[in-house]
Amino acid sequence: MSALQLSALAYVHGERRPIAELADRLAPELLAPDTGLAWYRASEREIWQLAAEAGARTVEAAVEPPDLLVYVSENDHGSSDSLTHLVRALGLPATRYLRVSGHDCGNLGPALHLAGQALASGEHRRVLLLMADRVLDGDRSQADTLSVVSDGAVACLVTAGEPDGGTHGGTDDELSSDGVRFAVHGVSTVTDAEAGAGAGVGDRILATVALAVAGTAEIARQCGRAAEDFDHLLFPNYRTVAQQFLCSAMGVPVERVLFGPMAEYGHCFSADSLVSLAHCAERGGIRPGEHVLAFGDGPNSWSSLAVERIA
Repeated sequence: MSALQLSALAYVHGERRPIAELADRLAPELLAPDTGLAWYRASEREIWQLAAEAGARTVEAAVEPPDLLVYVSENDHGSSDSLTHLVRALGLPATRYLRVSGHDCGNLGPALHLAGQALASGEHRRVLLLMADRVLDGDRSQADTLSVVSDGAVACLVTAGEPDGGTHGGTDDELSSDGVRFAVHGVSTVTDAEAGAGAGVGDRILATVALAVAGTAEIARQCGRAAEDFDHLLFPNYRTVAQQFLCSAMGVPVERVLFGPMAEYGHCFSADSLVSLAHCAERGGIRPGEHVLAFGDGPNSWSSLAVERIA
């Protein structure tokens, strides 16, 4: 995969609501005061509309328009129409487009692999990555009671070599972080279709740990940096104890965990890692030159993303 850079990150979320209003629908452990969770985001907009709002900020920040759009959504069941709506809404009617799904909340790794391959082919120079989802059935309790699920989207420009982003402002809840840029030093996605199949919660968690360990070993092979050598580990917006457990299982001191904005946004499907990278960098939690190992996982997969903040 070509060396990648991420720029012009922008994200949007639904309406801010307290998780306490879900008390009769959430597992008690998600409502405990030590979870780190406080709010969730709900939207009635179509999923592609969330993607379009975030994407418009990224497109506006780019010096030149993207020549490939990669749309990532697990719950958009009308993606053919949505992709047409997206390119029209973004003013990119002639731009090629693809849709990525299949890993539930772990679609970031596969999407970046696809973007990297598209850039390496020489046919594309600027990939607009859009990740958007929302809850459709009203159930906001994530599997194995890891977090409360929110509605939202994130966008960024993926390029090979120097990024191509300009400058653009944004509000707190609809933040454009185009001044923040990351170099990607490694991406890995490991899968096991039998991981935790038909097992209880404990066995599924152990299967996730095994995938996480395998994924970080692949990252170490790619970039020559073991998990404990990163300045920060950034997990999806799971409750605090789950993130600390995963960090310890990888053999890394829990002090290396960089908590994303889970209190504010909850867990937003595949968008978590990019939102957290942008959010933490904008607020000084990730400084230029620091290396971050970010993660995303699906029911049977684990993706690891090794990045360095370069601006």
